[in-house]
Amino acid sequence: MYIGEHLSTLYTEITPNDSVAHALELLNDLHVHQLPLILNQEYLGILSEEELLNIDQDSLLLKDIQFNLPFIYVYDFQHIYDAIQLISINQLDLLPILNKQNQYLGVVTQQDLLYAINKMISNQEIGAIIVLEMEERDHSLTHIANIIESENAKIWSTGVKQVEDSDKIELTIKLNKTNISSVLASLWRHDYVVKATFNDGSDQNDIQDRYNLLMNYLNL
Repeated sequence: MYIGEHLSTLYTEITPNDSVAHALELLNDLHVHQLPLILNQEYLGILSEEELLNIDQDSLLLKDIQFNLPFIYVYDFQHIYDAIQLISINQLDLLPILNKQNQYLGVVTQQDLLYAINKMISNQEIGAIIVLEMEERDHSLTHIANIIESENAKIWSTGVKQVEDSDKIELTIKLNKTNISSVLASLWRHDYVVKATFNDGSDQNDIQDRYNLLMNYLNL
């Protein structure tokens, strides 16, 4: 949850006393496009590969070059969602992390964040995934959770996505079980639109078929 729990084991930082050649070599070795510039524990900014490639003499020391470095970072006590937002907005491979005293601690990488999110949403756990589509005004997680729990299932995690150019949303629900026939039937009885299911052991194209079977059953 906290960014400080996901510090990278990569030693990515460079110092003003390093050369351009050394910084470029480290970028190449780590397969990233940015490096944090650090003096002792003071964070000086993010140095990009593009800026380094624009320097003609790679033997120059970084301290002898005038840079205009973006000062982007997160604190170790912030949520990992904050790091994801900054990395996405600024198109970074890594993000420097500071403590409350504004001292540099390390970085969090895209891979670190992917691992953290995967763990946070219980994606490593076995269970089916249901995608519901609904009007945003109809979104009531409490009601949906009550329906699911009434069928002896539990929710591991949820995610909401706005449907483009509409007032609808997609609600993705990860459950703790794969046999979800009774859950789907109950959702349909409450007029929820099941857009897709995954990892429930069935053909992903048979949602409508199962819905028709349910309707035939209810009409008996």
